[in-house]
Amino acid sequence: MDLSKIISIAGKPGLFRVIAQGRPGQGVIAESLLDGKRIPVPSSSKVSSLEEISMFTTGDDVPLKQVLENIFKLEKGKESIDPKESDDKLFAKLGEALPEHDRERIYASDVRKLFGWYQQLLKAGEFEKKEEERKEEKAADKTAKAKAPKEGDKKAKGDAPKKAAAPKAAAPSKAKATTMRKSAQRGA
Repeated sequence: MDLSKIISIAGKPGLFRVIAQGRPGQGVIAESLLDGKRIPVPSSSKVSSLEEISMFTTGDDVPLKQVLENIFKLEKGKESIDPKESDDKLFAKLGEALPEHDRERIYASDVRKLFGWYQQLLKAGEFEKKEEERKEEKAADKTAKAKAPKEGDKKAKGDAPKKAAAPKAAAPSKAKATTMRKSAQRGA
């Protein structure tokens, strides 16, 4: 799952996918994961990439991507708890996906946002893209291995590597000294 193109915009509901870079200094064009509408996002807006967000734990912070994947595995690819449930139920579900979460530093609103984002990413098919990418990588590796020549293969006569033509050295240039007549000089 690639979260580098998925952003959250302050003041706008839901998540957005970055589609294109706008003109210099004018931000980006983003598409909503909720309804598919495209909007310009000015560079003055507060934008957070989901790739850069992490969750507080009792040890090192865990990237949001890992937490979302844990929820996906826990729910077996299905929808999770409703983000509007009680705080205790939300924290209990988070405890299943991230047992070492730090309850004192994570707010209930953050957990609601996490499960809301999970639902949006699931509906947008972001989790399936990860599995499709893995399949494509495996297929690409197999074709690359099949096309690669083996060490024991004999080369044909015309397969000798060609030498590149060496560039010719340029003759050093000599500056010509010219004398100017007094009448041609200014101010004389």
